[in-house]
Amino acid sequence: MSERAGQLGRVIAAVWRISLAEAIAYRVSMLMWVLTTTFPLVSLALWSGLAAGGPIGDYARPDFVAYFVAAFLLRQFTASWVVWELSGQIRDGGLNTLLMRPMSPMLYHAIQNLAALPIRCALALPIGVVVLVLAGGLVWPSPGSLALLGLSLALAWLLNLAVHVAIGCLAFWVTESTALFEVWLGLYLVLSGASVPTSLYPAGLAEVVRALPFHASLGFPVELAIGRATGAAATHGLLLQALWVAAFGSLAAVLWRRGVRAYEGVGT
Repeated sequence: MSERAGQLGRVIAAVWRISLAEAIAYRVSMLMWVLTTTFPLVSLALWSGLAAGGPIGDYARPDFVAYFVAAFLLRQFTASWVVWELSGQIRDGGLNTLLMRPMSPMLYHAIQNLAALPIRCALALPIGVVVLVLAGGLVWPSPGSLALLGLSLALAWLLNLAVHVAIGCLAFWVTESTALFEVWLGLYLVLSGASVPTSLYPAGLAEVVRALPFHASLGFPVELAIGRATGAAATHGLLLQALWVAAFGSLAAVLWRRGVRAYEGVGT
């Protein structure tokens, strides 16, 4: 058992080094990817302009700056792109190679994504700093909330990964699973807090939106980072994140097991 664990550890370390080297080698492409996630900064320009004449709800202009810059930066920590890679590997047969390796393809994709996150964050941080310097509104998390923020980001990353895997696994049965992900992405941009803080939705609707997985994957970590989720609200948000991780993680696991059986059954 210890020998197998040691072998798996060496394989994981090798995949990490290779994935990190690829991220560094393709840092220009990575920068282009980061620039495609600047939608929160576009939202910042809109809402800070609207708030110039006075607060909107409980958000003044500096609050919008802090919120949307945090949304842009934290999105880098929770990013995943498994859906495109996995669906492509299923369609073109590249999954065969992963299935023959001494590690789970899901673990391989998770490590590959994690290894690239430091590069994404390093590329995104200067952009966020420039916006904060130009627009103001800098808010630092309190020392006591940093641990909770770290846990929340880990849960948000796991949630995004599970969603990507679940939708990517649909490629076992449908031709264009990525088209379904585009629908999910559209809902994410509207309901996650990337376009508007979810607390500013009308009463009733805001409660529904804030209970959805979209808010759990971005809006809640942002509110935690800027000090708008504390005490019972922070605990409730973390529990909701864990619930959605369990739900989508279970769905992804079922789809993966059934999909691989179907994939191997036709001799692909």
